[in-house]
Amino acid sequence: MPDILIRGYSAPASCATCHFNSNAFCDVLGRKVKIPVDYVERPNTCPLVELPPHGDLVDATQYRDEFMDGVYNMCADDSDNNRANAIIDLYDCAPVVVPAERSDTDA
Repeated sequence: MPDILIRGYSAPASCATCHFNSNAFCDVLGRKVKIPVDYVERPNTCPLVELPPHGDLVDATQYRDEFMDGVYNMCADDSDNNRANAIIDLYDCAPVVVPAERSDTDA
């Protein structure tokens, strides 16, 4: 299922203060999911996730081949590709802010 981002919206502290609480039902999880009245904190089942501060979201996996080609072209004088591979390793170690969506068929 794809994710959505609502800019300017912070995750609520509890279901009681949530904008998606509709007469004790969670509109995010579906009208069949009743919210217990004693929740003083967000439950573990809450699908709302706050993003940490971050830069632009890019698809690093999609861009990787183009990046690798550029690195190998710029490091053409690197006969054993040590410098090029070190640069690509740095790219591969970039921190993940939003994990990739995984399907049931992914290993």
